[in-house]
Amino acid sequence: MTIYDRIFALANKLAKALSNGEETDALKEADYLSQETKTRIQESLSKPALEEQLGKLKEIDVENDWAKVVERLQKPTRSLMPKLYKAAAIALLLFSLSYLTYNHIQKSEQGVSVQVAIEPGTDKALLILEDGTQVALSPETTFKNKVAQSKEDRLEYNYVNAPLYTAVNYLVVPRGGQYQLKLADGTEIWLNADTKIKYPIAFQPGETRTVELLYGEAYLMVSPSSKHQGDAFKIIAKGQEVNVIGTIFNLKAYNDEEKIYTTLVEGKVHIAAKDKSVELHPGEQSVWDHSTNQLSKSSVDVNHHTAWIRGYFYFEDKPLKEIMQVLSRWYDVHISFDSPELQNVKFSGLLSKEQTIEEILNGIKNTNSISAYEIKNKSITIK
Repeated sequence: MTIYDRIFALANKLAKALSNGEETDALKEADYLSQETKTRIQESLSKPALEEQLGKLKEIDVENDWAKVVERLQKPTRSLMPKLYKAAAIALLLFSLSYLTYNHIQKSEQGVSVQVAIEPGTDKALLILEDGTQVALSPETTFKNKVAQSKEDRLEYNYVNAPLYTAVNYLVVPRGGQYQLKLADGTEIWLNADTKIKYPIAFQPGETRTVELLYGEAYLMVSPSSKHQGDAFKIIAKGQEVNVIGTIFNLKAYNDEEKIYTTLVEGKVHIAAKDKSVELHPGEQSVWDHSTNQLSKSSVDVNHHTAWIRGYFYFEDKPLKEIMQVLSRWYDVHISFDSPELQNVKFSGLLSKEQTIEEILNGIKNTNSISAYEIKNKSITIK
């Protein structure tokens, strides 16, 4: 349900309650509204305010206009509704429109930014070519040169000749974004929000195919060595090397996290980090803490760690601090905590990346993991 649906549904509930002289908690339960907004609504629904509204409506032929509406709706019983109900319904409808305008438009004359809806991330990236040229990529834009072309949510490279073996490109996925990449050797890569990868336009035959994850998270389906005269594949991430023959795995190495996670889905990889090394088999994950130089591995459910490429967040007994790091990247917001203790509260759940940030936070709140949250512009405070 969009914010528009919620506002009009609220108007309907409040108007019905007014007409029947009943009390309702609909306004109190509308956690998508600020307290200031709720106060304004309550004031507009007081008896004096409604009587004033009735006075303003005297110049309008309410009965005639309402009859036309009733006739179109083929609900003749509505014509018996009290004038106060009609006035309240009209007032609430006008409020709904003013609320949407007030909350989704910049009040430039006051120099103040008002709250706008925080939408989920989208398919977008910035391509940096070998000459430094920057190209914004999205489903709405088209890019093509001699070696690559964009196709909606992905960038694909073609096989090219030797003169371009030394040329390097970068693909940067910003916060609030995701994108796909197909390298010249056929390797496919899914890039999560806040990620930057460095790769050659083409690979030199007889040498290891090498790319570098400068930061962020990537899911790779590596083209097997058998298709490239036995040439191995290697991806470097902050000093850790993942040596691959042909496999599918997830690599997570964010700047704001001390650990690098490598999760193997298919095949076999060899992890090397400084003087440490480990070999992974399907269903295993390695964790390298580059601050302590500790490298370990364990068995995991790979579906949990790769849910993001299928459009989901999967959290299993994760502290809110880690969860909010993930959400802040996808929704491109800053999230803080009202108290340090909240950061360690654990939460488990499967959530859709298509949901708004409010829906995600309400879902967490409904489990009593948090008591409340506050959104101001692009900043969120967990309470």
